[in-house]
Amino acid sequence: VYEGMSVAENAFINLKSRSYSITADIETGTNANGVIIAQAGKFGGWTIFTKGGRLFHEYNYFGLERTKIGSAKPLSPGKHTIKYIFDIAEAKPGAGGKCTLYVDDQIVAEGQIPKTQPYLYSADEGVDVGTDGETNVSNDYKEGDNKFNGKINKITMDNAPKKLASR
Repeated sequence: VYEGMSVAENAFINLKSRSYSITADIETGTNANGVIIAQAGKFGGWTIFTKGGRLFHEYNYFGLERTKIGSAKPLSPGKHTIKYIFDIAEAKPGAGGKCTLYVDDQIVAEGQIPKTQPYLYSADEGVDVGTDGETNVSNDYKEGDNKFNGKINKITMDNAPKKLASR
């Protein structure tokens, strides 16, 4: 996917109830801010964003529980490859798992997501690249004012068959 894209949830690659990775090739100036990619919104979903130069991933479980991990240091100006990996704990719908955030192949944050939404995030909010276009997944950025102030060259998702949940 590329900057400016907005894709309906049913047309986007299914990352629910499975292990997956998201890799983004980006360019930043000083003090990177804004959403790189987000799926769904206030009542469940996930987002990768920058705030005050730091990189974050937040998982929003039905608007009830949030798991956020982030880098301790701000991104330096220039090109970066960021990567987020979710490794599901067991092959069943709604299972939690380990989450890891990388900048240029270096781990910058790790955590545990206790449980995940198994089948659907939202009936009317999809995936946005470079902004979170509808309700905000995270309370750490403003609804309607969260455009990424750097450049997103490309984002790649991989829902590799490791630990895939059976349907």
